[in-house]
Amino acid sequence: MPTNEQETFKSKLIERLRQISRGAPAPIGFGRAPEVMTPALLLVAVIPRNEPQLAEAALKAGADSVALRICGANTDLLHETGDLAAEETAIREIQKVVGDQAIVGLIIGSNGTVAPSELRKLDRLGVDYLAAYPHLISATFLELSDVGRLAVLDQQSGSLARGINDLSLQSAFVRINRPSDSPTFMTIADVAGNRAAADAIHRPIIAFPSWDLAPDDLEVLRDAGIEGVALVGPKPDADVDAVEQYIRPFRDVVKKLGKPAGRRAALTEAPPILPRVAPRVSDEDEEPDEDE
Repeated sequence: MPTNEQETFKSKLIERLRQISRGAPAPIGFGRAPEVMTPALLLVAVIPRNEPQLAEAALKAGADSVALRICGANTDLLHETGDLAAEETAIREIQKVVGDQAIVGLIIGSNGTVAPSELRKLDRLGVDYLAAYPHLISATFLELSDVGRLAVLDQQSGSLARGINDLSLQSAFVRINRPSDSPTFMTIADVAGNRAAADAIHRPIIAFPSWDLAPDDLEVLRDAGIEGVALVGPKPDADVDAVEQYIRPFRDVVKKLGKPAGRRAALTEAPPILPRVAPRVSDEDEEPDEDE
């Protein structure tokens, strides 16, 4: 069973995440630097249902990858999905429609398990990557060779992260646990949790937000050392227009962010210190000149 991350990858998603993690190269010499096409963040659309029209809508709105699901639970954002036998036809149809235009992956949810004997079938399904919860998937997942291998983590402690660093998992979706009384918007604790995950997990990270993600959050996540963001939903019964309207503002923000900063730069950059504004001195408070 392999225990070390491989240097070469068959997964386009993993390679693009690694490019973002390294950051944009600095130009050398006086010649014109080539245009850098690597975005500041990768956008992964986790569409509400495994339907070709929704996958096309996500791609049209600017998603870099479309994540399909099996064993997916019904949530406020996503419709329930069945096991591989129930979803295989839809998955293959989506690959035919958008497979040449976008990176298509598959998330194995928590509403069921995949038998070790089915993993080889998933490996040959033709998707670019597979993502699974480590406590629900067989260890033979680490032996899959034709797909990118991602973990889905609920970030709780550093012990699991340290173990993953020694395994052949190549990336991770990370969801930060939040106190029950947290507001719906991103908080300081969410930022700190993502930054801690980026510091502990030595693999590219895709944030799986546990709050109501807003387009303005992307710059904060980029500066916390995150390489990608999962755009989930927006709701189980969302149609094509709803999916496009949800994703497009995030793509617009990514374009404005420009080149990737790189994780090392993000984690070592000192927080900005705003200059202290001196209080204005009124005429009455001014001291008289010595001549007076």
